[in-house]
Amino acid sequence: MAPKLQTRLTAPQLRVARVLATWEREGKPAFVPELARASRYSTPSGLMETLQRMKRNGFVEILGGGAKGRPRLVKLTPKGRLAVGSGGLPVLGEIPAGPLAATLAEPVEIMEDENLLSWRAGDFLLRVKGDSMIGDGILPGDYALLRPDIHCDQGEIAAVHARDDYEGTLKHVFVEKDQVRLKASNPEYDDIIVSSHEWRGVAGVFRGLVRRANRS
Repeated sequence: MAPKLQTRLTAPQLRVARVLATWEREGKPAFVPELARASRYSTPSGLMETLQRMKRNGFVEILGGGAKGRPRLVKLTPKGRLAVGSGGLPVLGEIPAGPLAATLAEPVEIMEDENLLSWRAGDFLLRVKGDSMIGDGILPGDYALLRPDIHCDQGEIAAVHARDDYEGTLKHVFVEKDQVRLKASNPEYDDIIVSSHEWRGVAGVFRGLVRRANRS
């Protein structure tokens, strides 16, 4: 069985990643000998053991090396930048803009800054499935930018979950006396009615849209 990939950096790896993020912002290349000194490693070979683990887990790329005298250059991957808080937003999976279905809870990719609209810490993306929100210009394959832990006003678009299995969907949310009505913007879809005791709340309020030219 293949070893499970790390999802978080260890303390030594975080120290290395922070140096890499700083040098990346400054436009400074990160060669292994200089990186070892800046990360408080006594030898480059000691750092390489840490870097190889980080590479296996998708946090860094190691370029060069092999040939005698050829320097190794280290770069953070999008996953590495996210782990150190230096950029990118996690795409947590897909959110149905149609009937209720299970929402994924693990990042499937990282959307880098140059592809994003304005966002703040804690925001996340879900890839849209289905066509029930096309009346709001939200198309299948788009990425919905969602903000957790804020109030959802009546009629706002939000990613919501309901019932004990935490099924999720993207809809206009209307909280009524003893139920919650989830309304599509495509008239071909009926409203979804969730009783108060089945309602599990809003995962994130819609704050924008990312659309790629190729949404396949």
